[in-house]
Amino acid sequence: MQRPASQFDGLSHRAAQVADLSLLVRARFVEAADTMVHLDVRGVRPDRMRTLWPDTLPEPTDQADIRVRYRPSAAAISRAEEVLQEWLRLHVKCEEHRILLSRWSVCLAAPRVAGSFRDFCGRTGRVRRTAERRIKSEFQNLAGVLLAISPSPQEPDWSRISSMMPNSASSLERTKPQTPKHEKYWLPEDARPVFDAANPDLAELAKRLERANRRRAKLKV
Repeated sequence: MQRPASQFDGLSHRAAQVADLSLLVRARFVEAADTMVHLDVRGVRPDRMRTLWPDTLPEPTDQADIRVRYRPSAAAISRAEEVLQEWLRLHVKCEEHRILLSRWSVCLAAPRVAGSFRDFCGRTGRVRRTAERRIKSEFQNLAGVLLAISPSPQEPDWSRISSMMPNSASSLERTKPQTPKHEKYWLPEDARPVFDAANPDLAELAKRLERANRRRAKLKV
């Protein structure tokens, strides 16, 4: 029994929606990790300099350059709470997957603090590729759940996290074979040989060599 074409169109449309939404979900997790890293919670960390404007990091000398410190906005904090308190806690059932999602996100948001996800997997005895497959699967599952509950979730601050996101090239693009290079691929298209037959200097050099050969021939006789 053949299925109608409209059913396949509906399935492909939903798959495209889930794929697009999973990218947004992934970005929201990275933004939530970045927000929590830069969030000031009283009593958790040492107090920072709060009497100067703009917010700065303390420096050992007065002549040091003032560095502006990122402070999450109220909207960013609200989005982070939604990710951590609702998406992660309610919709990700597996505890291991929660750990992987949280660690992967903070490794992208703050690699200097958390290190790389590769090192985390190596230290804890996890297989990185397996962990990344589970993370991707959870992002797709979350996208499917959110598509039914809230088809239009809030978008992250792309200007803040765009540089943190990993390369999102498809598997086809990553496995695309490179074009074979010929032995002179480094030459420009309009390159000309150094010894051009029409070059007058080359013609003069040929005459000089010919005269020298004649002199050698006479000496041998």
